[in-house]
Amino acid sequence: MKIGIKIISAALLLTFAANGWCGGKKIICVLDLEDKSNHSHSWRNVGTGVAEMMVTALAETKKYTLIEREKLEAVLAEQKLGASGAVTAQTAAKIGRLLGAQYIVTGSITEFGVKDSKIGVGGLEKVLPFGGGAKVAKNTARVAIDVRAIDTTSAQIVAAAKGEGKKSSAEFSGDLSIAPSFDFGKDGFDETIVGKAARKAVDDVAKELSKKFDEGGAGAVKIIKITGNQVYINSGGADGEKVGNTYAIYRMGEEMTDPDTGESLGSEEEKIGTAKVVKVNPKFSIAETKAAVQRTDILKEK
Repeated sequence: MKIGIKIISAALLLTFAANGWCGGKKIICVLDLEDKSNHSHSWRNVGTGVAEMMVTALAETKKYTLIEREKLEAVLAEQKLGASGAVTAQTAAKIGRLLGAQYIVTGSITEFGVKDSKIGVGGLEKVLPFGGGAKVAKNTARVAIDVRAIDTTSAQIVAAAKGEGKKSSAEFSGDLSIAPSFDFGKDGFDETIVGKAARKAVDDVAKELSKKFDEGGAGAVKIIKITGNQVYINSGGADGEKVGNTYAIYRMGEEMTDPDTGESLGSEEEKIGTAKVVKVNPKFSIAETKAAVQRTDILKEK
């Protein structure tokens, strides 16, 4: 599947992310989703296909800068890293930093498939006119997705979303049943009931993630550079920044990992001070602080 997004080099994106030069747009990379649907289907590369659908859905909002899939694959190959939702938060954050992304979207497909059933009326099965009592079958596709957005600076999960799509062949006049020969991105797939169910689930996730990003609940303000008691931050007038805004400054502590699963449980944050915005530019701002800050510290609204 070809995504209609302008190609931007990873090095250039990294510069943009560090300096807040993306016109207020968050830079997002979507990893392949992990297929946890017990593989009870005949489609290939489901995790990659759904991830590509999600890139398209987020790009169509025109609110974000999306990392091209080709750039992601090149970095993964070079670093010998995995690309699915099974990666840890730390690995996802590393991938994101290498690509210049501020946020990594990762997760899993929990349901994906088609189920046959019988159409009944009042407890009785429908009968075809010339079928001698033949039963009318219908196919129902169900797709469920569970994703999270990871801040590449802190490796913390800052937003989560779930999406679900369900479509039945009884809803359409044509034969839009399972058609497993249609792979993702091939002509005809989007017109199958599983294609329509997948699109509904992806659109739900994109809408929910977009809502959380817009609410400011995803991520924190990043430090671009430090000069004396002044810190340059990647939030400017295009992001709604204003002189006088005050932030709490946090430093990330030691990462905690589940000893049984190896899953990252995040890390504690230590508040080390506050910073007040004194100058606002379109794409970055300057704040003053008395704290001894580091480039890896993050700022959150008080």
